[in-house]
Amino acid sequence: MEAPGILRRLIKPALGLGLVVALLAQLQLSELRRVLESAQWSWAVLAFVLACSANLTCALRWRAIVTQLDQPLTAWQAITLYFQGVTTNTVLPGGIIGGDVWRTLGLSKIGMTTSDAARSVLLDRASGFWALSFIALGAFLLHLGIGERPEVNAPTLLQMVFYALILIISMAPLVLWKINPKLIRITVGSAAISVISQALTIAAFVCCLLAVQAEFSILAVTIFCAGIFLAAVVPASIGGFGSRELASVFFLTAVGIQSETAFLGSVLFGLTATAQGLLSLPSWLSGEREKNSD
Repeated sequence: MEAPGILRRLIKPALGLGLVVALLAQLQLSELRRVLESAQWSWAVLAFVLACSANLTCALRWRAIVTQLDQPLTAWQAITLYFQGVTTNTVLPGGIIGGDVWRTLGLSKIGMTTSDAARSVLLDRASGFWALSFIALGAFLLHLGIGERPEVNAPTLLQMVFYALILIISMAPLVLWKINPKLIRITVGSAAISVISQALTIAAFVCCLLAVQAEFSILAVTIFCAGIFLAAVVPASIGGFGSRELASVFFLTAVGIQSETAFLGSVLFGLTATAQGLLSLPSWLSGEREKNSD
């Protein structure tokens, strides 16, 4: 492989490793050890179950989008490809391809055009981001509805920018409808299942925070999970760890959670994905052998 290709492959994990190391340098190792020693692992087990359920739901959402693009796809095929993608993202950091590309290639192999396959993955992502922002906006409005405003230790301007962002993403389908109504219809058509999948993901994250005995407002964490999970798509991670942990410390300390606790809660959440990737590794290896034999 040419040197530029190798360098491009190494940039993402290198940035992720750098972020994790930089974060650890700012945290107190004795406090990290104390939090770990007092962790309640039953919450972590529940987080894993919820995270698995969330990914299963995501796989079914993606299948619904693919079938609306006129490509037959069984539930089992969708689940298999989706979890193979999880393996690619979590167990093979900096590997040959990312999870989204793996899913695209998987659809191409069964007869879907590459452009439509890529479009299905993009719409799947967009649906997830929309649902995440919609839930965050709903939690924010609920907070206001009960006569409270989320207590956030952050500059007012940054708060306003964040709230404006989730409002814009939540309302995006209405704005983009005139540009491409078919694609927006497909995205919105999976809205219900997308909201369920994101709610399960947030619940898994909350359980990870409970595992490390964080004290927090569930509504506040629900609001800022949008920022944490959106930051996780930034290409600066190794095995899924990096930008999400940085965002977790940034957002969760703003709502009163100790930085060491926020970091470990995010790492624990990432490990639920790593565990799923390891469980799906035999399926990924099987798919890789089939690809190489073609």
